[in-house]
Amino acid sequence: MGKKKRSKKDEDRRYDEQFNTFLLLRDRIENLLEQYGRADCLGELGDFSAHYDFVQSDQVKVSVANLDLFQPYIVYQLQDIVKEYPGWEIVYAVTLDDHLKDWPDMGLYIRGDEIIDTLQRQYFPKKYQSMEYAGSKRGTEPD
Repeated sequence: MGKKKRSKKDEDRRYDEQFNTFLLLRDRIENLLEQYGRADCLGELGDFSAHYDFVQSDQVKVSVANLDLFQPYIVYQLQDIVKEYPGWEIVYAVTLDDHLKDWPDMGLYIRGDEIIDTLQRQYFPKKYQSMEYAGSKRGTEPD
């Protein structure tokens, strides 16, 4: 019986640690992105939204509605932040309102040691088609 209690207690502690890390990481992501764009606020759409729903995975999801926020210098700053949280990743998804239905799902998986790039640049305006991330891997799904 004692083993079961300890197991539940361990699960609770793991959940609490994971949730607290999620909150810290999400807040740091928002603070960084607010230097470059507007967050969604009170029903008003902005340039990005860091999701507030915690789904017990080691990731923070960010919907990005402004392609300027995919500039490499911003992505590298996000990677510097996530490096401080081993095992975590930022799911950085393209969500332009005008193209929610006619563009496929795409974005970046930003991890401390790598960037998985699923962007399909042929859909982007010319000025964004040449954006590249040094050392990134091309992918179609999370690795």
